Order: sequence, then structure tokens, then C-alpha cells
Amino acid sequence: MNNDLLQKLKDWRKDEAQREGVDLFRVLSNAALEVIASLEPKTKEELMSIKGIKEKKFNNYGLSILALVNGSSGIDKENVVGKEEEDGQDKKPYTISAYLNFLNAEFRRYGARVQGEVSSLDIRDSYLFFSIKDKDNEGVLSCFMWKNNYELSGVALEIGMEIIVDGLPEVYAPSGRFNLRVSAVELVGEGALKKAYDKLKRELEKEGLFAVERKKPIPEFPRKIGLITSETGAVIHDFLNNLGKYGYHISFVNSRVEGQIAARNLLSAIKYFDGKDIDVLVIIRGGGSLESLQAFNNETLVRRMADFKIPVICGIGHDKDIPLASLVADKAVSTPTAVAVALNKSWEKIANDIVVVEKDLMYQYKEALVMAMRRLESFSVDIAGFFNNIFQIFEELRHAVGNNLSKIAYEIKDKRKTLFLFSQSLLSGLKKEFENNGEILDDIEKRLRVFDPARQLKLGYSIVSVSGKVVKTVKQVKAGEKLDIRISDGNITSVVKEINQQ
Repeated sequence: MNNDLLQKLKDWRKDEAQREGVDLFRVLSNAALEVIASLEPKTKEELMSIKGIKEKKFNNYGLSILALVNGSSGIDKENVVGKEEEDGQDKKPYTISAYLNFLNAEFRRYGARVQGEVSSLDIRDSYLFFSIKDKDNEGVLSCFMWKNNYELSGVALEIGMEIIVDGLPEVYAPSGRFNLRVSAVELVGEGALKKAYDKLKRELEKEGLFAVERKKPIPEFPRKIGLITSETGAVIHDFLNNLGKYGYHISFVNSRVEGQIAARNLLSAIKYFDGKDIDVLVIIRGGGSLESLQAFNNETLVRRMADFKIPVICGIGHDKDIPLASLVADKAVSTPTAVAVALNKSWEKIANDIVVVEKDLMYQYKEALVMAMRRLESFSVDIAGFFNNIFQIFEELRHAVGNNLSKIAYEIKDKRKTLFLFSQSLLSGLKKEFENNGEILDDIEKRLRVFDPARQLKLGYSIVSVSGKVVKTVKQVKAGEKLDIRISDGNITSVVKEINQQ
């Protein structure tokens, strides 16, 4: 996408919307502008193939758009407005609006900076008309300017004031009047510029915009940098070449930096960075005179910088008077290279500190190593003496253990002999005891046989029980209970019918 063309298209759309008193999208949508900036159509057919551009849109704006796309090369009239027939007859005539659009599209090639003296002035609610004339002859140029562009320029017009205007020639369709549509106004002469500079400086200083206490601190280790400057020239290269290799992430917006007309570009660039994830915003340009630095003395720009949420660093070269943008910035240095040095400062300090710490650590490490080696040597001597003592004690213990083992062996042999004699005596006593106990058991067995109940049962006796208990008295038995009668060769179960008690 051609970003420069897209910006031109947006500026053109804004002017058209203001002229017609409609919203921007009523002219063309953002999507349509982006497609135009991408495809860069050169003919009517190519332009009308874009969504959102029909015959009516082309009649109103087509020629102006093609003029912007084709730039200074002009419009291919054969593809846009038709070609005369070979028989010499004229082509289809224009409508007034179409012809004026064609003229205005062509006029866009002749944008210029014009110097003159204000000869008339008519300020309305949203726009103003004024005229400028040459000092030495009768040339007069009518000018039209939107109020917001006028306020942005920061110049209060007065009759007789010498100024430079920047604009595009056009014919205003409703009246057919030729105007210079002015986008920026700037004062002429070092004296006038200095007077305006001093006046605005006093006003802003009185408001406290330059006070130290309102300035935001620059982050100690900035990494994400928003950069605003012109992509051409040596300034950006000097800045980047002097920026250290500390992992900076730079977001760059190209902007004009010369003259009052640059104020609009600078404001647009600052607006782009509003809300972006950056640590610091950097605005730089090379040295210049008060006249070339007018944009950096623009009141709107200075106030926008003061309100910016992120710290701002300015590196704007100047001959004598410090630009107001530098005075309001949170940090100001004299050159773009000095900005790079300021950004590098904390990183270089910590890098140097790291080197010092590294050397200190190495020295301390070597010292600690020497001390450790000395302690190790001393410890080795102590260990050797300790183990020598241990070995000596071990030898003494070994001899003592050897002697004790000999004594133990003798004691074991003696105790074994005593144990053998004791076991022989014990076995002999146990044998005799078993023999005596055997006779006693035989005698007990004979007695048990005599009193064995089973033997009594064989003699005709019986054992009566009820519920597992031996019946010894009639009181234990009730009529109807079952009796278990045990005899020598079995059991008899009977029922009690009658109980007779003696």
C-alpha cells in the first residue's frame, strides 16, 4: 500500500467533506481509500472497478482522485474524458460540475507556496476568506481556508501582514470563483517570527507548560522507542547509527519537519503513537533557522506534546532560540545524536557497571580460590595427622583384641569342658528322673482304670443326663423332658413321664 498516497487521499477527503458539510464516509469510506492506495488506478475503468465508486461518485470525485494517483504526471485524458472522433466532430460536452472537477483535478498539480500581503479578511464560524496581494504591483489572489487549519497554523491574520500561504488552486463550483485553498499560513521575516515566538513563549511559560515539575521522568532503561522525523536526510541515519545495540525496538513514523506546514504531519504522527506500547517518544530534526522551525513553535503542537502521556524527548537543532517544542518536552537536547547518547546513557552505565562487577567478581573468585587452596592444604595436614592417630589407635586396639581373643578362646575351651560335664550329669539325672516318673505313671494308670466310668458301665451302671448335665437328683428333671442315658455299648433317649421322689 502507498502510505503517502493514502495520506493525500485522506487530506483530500477531509477537505471535500468540510466543503460539502457532510461526514467523511459520505465522500468515500476508509476501505475505498485503502484500496485506491493499494491498486493506484490510472483510468476511469480501473477506478470504477473499486467497490463504493459508481458513476455518481466518479462524476463528483473521480478526476480529483485520479489526479492524486497520477501525481505530477497528470491525468490520461483519453481514458478519462473521452477522445475526439476522427471525423472532427466534438466529443460529448461536459456538465459544469464535471468540467470544474476536471479543472480542479488538474489544478492539484500546481500546489504552491505563495507570499503576499493580507489585503482583506473575512473570518466565519468554520472557515475564512482572505486575499493577499503583491507589494509592488496589482496582483491579488483570493484565498479560502478552513477554520481548523487556520487555528492549527497559529497565526492571527491582520490586514497588512506579510505571510506565506501553502495551498492548491481550485474553482469553487457553487460560485465559479477561483481560490487558493490554503492549508497552512506562516509569517514572513525573522522579526515577525521572533515577535510571535516571544509572545507565545510568554503565554505558555505563564501557564506553567515549561515548568520542571510537570515534566515526566524518562524511563531508566527505555527499549520501545517511538520515532518521529523525516525519512530522508542524514538526521535519521545519525540517530540510528549512534543508538547502541541494547535491544531497542523502534516504531518509526515519517513526517515533514520543515516549515509551518509540517505541524499537521507532526500532530498526525503524535496521534498515531497515542496509546501505543512505547517507553519514550522521540522527535528529531537537524538544525535550522527560526523560519524553518516554525512547526516546532506551533501552539497546537506544543500543547499536544505537553498532554502526551508518554515521556517525550526532543532533539531539534537551532541557531539561537530554543524551539517551544523542546522547552515543553520532558527532555530536550541539541541534536539527534545527543538524543541517541541520552537513550544510551543508562544502558552504557549498567554495561560498564557489569564489566566492573565482573572484574570484581573475578578478583574475589581468585582470592577465594587462593584462600580455599591454603585452607585445603592446612586441612590436608590435619587430616593426615588425624588418620595417623587413628591408625595408631587401630594398631593398639588390634593388639588388645588379639590378646582378648586368646583369653576368650581359653575361656570358651574351659566353659565347653564344664558344659560337657554338666550336660552329662544333667542327662544322667534326667534319665533317672524319667525312670522314677515312669513307675509313678504306671501306678496312676492302674488306679485310673479301676475308677474308669466306662468300666462301671460294663458292670450294669448307666449315666443319665439332661441338657448336657448329669442328673444327680430328681429335682433336675421335669416331666416331658428328654433324658440321655449312656450305657456301655451306646446311648438311649427317653422321655420323663412321672417323677417319684423319696
